[in-house]
Amino acid sequence: MALDTSVLIYYLEASPTFGKAANAVLRAVARARVAAIASELVLLELLVAPLRKQLQDAADEIELTLTHFPNLTLAPITRSVLLRAAEIRARYELRTPDAIMLATAVESGATLAITNDKTWQKVNECEILLLRDVQA
Repeated sequence: MALDTSVLIYYLEASPTFGKAANAVLRAVARARVAAIASELVLLELLVAPLRKQLQDAADEIELTLTHFPNLTLAPITRSVLLRAAEIRARYELRTPDAIMLATAVESGATLAITNDKTWQKVNECEILLLRDVQA
């Protein structure tokens, strides 16, 4: 299973709207019910807000949480991921970060990606589950 940054944001920020669903997904990962993968790009996306506010401790905590989260692999952005991302971006007209996230999923063999971005639903390379449809 691949995770979009939004799932991690809702989890880390305890979102009142989607926090329970994100927590349920990540609890399943932590308990080894399912293995998860995310692109290392999530680090960039998650660290910008605390760094913008000059909260280095918060940024460090996020990085530690992600790099040591049980059964979650942060996959590097390799040439094969970039080539697949280019194909996905061209085919579905997605933004570059989304194409990289999906390419990471496909290249890692994930058959399911969880996001809250409806634009991902047009992708055929793997099944897309919207976080809003997850039963917490």
